[in-house]
Amino acid sequence: MKKTVLIMIAAALAATALFGCAKKEDESDIYIPIRTGNSVNYDTVHATVGTLLEQAALDAGFGTPYNVGLSFTRTGGTVASVEVHEDQEVLKGDVIATLDPTELEDDIVVQELTLNSAKSTYENLQKQRASADDIEFARIAYEIEQYKYDNLVGLRESLSLKAPFDGRIVSLGNNCYVGAHVEKYDTLCTISDSSRVCLTATDRDGKLSNVGFGTRVDITQGELVSTYGKVIDTITSQRFDRETGETRDITTYVIQCDEEGVEFSELGGIQVIFTTLRRDDAVIVPSDAVFEAIDDSTNSTSNFVNVLMNGIKVQTPVTVGVVSGDKTEILSGLDGSETLIMP
Repeated sequence: MKKTVLIMIAAALAATALFGCAKKEDESDIYIPIRTGNSVNYDTVHATVGTLLEQAALDAGFGTPYNVGLSFTRTGGTVASVEVHEDQEVLKGDVIATLDPTELEDDIVVQELTLNSAKSTYENLQKQRASADDIEFARIAYEIEQYKYDNLVGLRESLSLKAPFDGRIVSLGNNCYVGAHVEKYDTLCTISDSSRVCLTATDRDGKLSNVGFGTRVDITQGELVSTYGKVIDTITSQRFDRETGETRDITTYVIQCDEEGVEFSELGGIQVIFTTLRRDDAVIVPSDAVFEAIDDSTNSTSNFVNVLMNGIKVQTPVTVGVVSGDKTEILSGLDGSETLIMP
């Protein structure tokens, strides 16, 4: 009996040992996975603090920007001939147009008769030994009529309108045709001064404002020329826009290079860059980093940027200042040290 009990205890201990070994072996084979988040690679840029320039570039070239309106300045009348056409080159002294002399010649004939009468009266009073007062009054009347006659004769030359300098006929006026009646100072045509060739840049689209004498500019022509200059004159003209039916101002800026003897190539465009605004110590971000979205606090559209904070994207409202091409000034919302996520 005692022997039987010992055998049973030994069997139980062996079974327990085998069960424990199997459990330990099973536990070593169990794999418990650990869930980890996927890393996000953002397209990031940095806000900076620096100088922001607002600039506008205009195409430039050498031309003759100074135009003068020509008119008869001593008398009006009927246009007898027009000797030029638009875009015609003329030389100083070339006849542009003439007035019909018929009316003037008639006035000269009448005035000549009046002059001869006054002269005769004056001479007769001298021969008759009239009173000194009568002779003096007759002399004054004679001199007045002589002045009138000389003035009319002098008008003959003014019936021809001549080019004051070498130039090109830019345009003809509405009254520049044979048979038209013109008054003094009515503009018959506009001529450009070919002797004044200048570097000019023309603003046809209203890009610039408050640009005047002395404004500094950058001047470039590809890789050939990079220099500086200034505005020395502004010329404003008006042009009718057929598409809108409105008349708008066209401003031409005359530019002078700081350096003398700068050589420009006949090939390749010239650009003049105007700096219209300068902001120092400005918070600057790429323009593409700024986007519009609905601001939940105001329920209106506002400007935002995405700021990377501790690996998290935070949509942050900002106030935008000057936008200059690919750079935008931030007035509030950033301090210039942030890393931004491109939208």
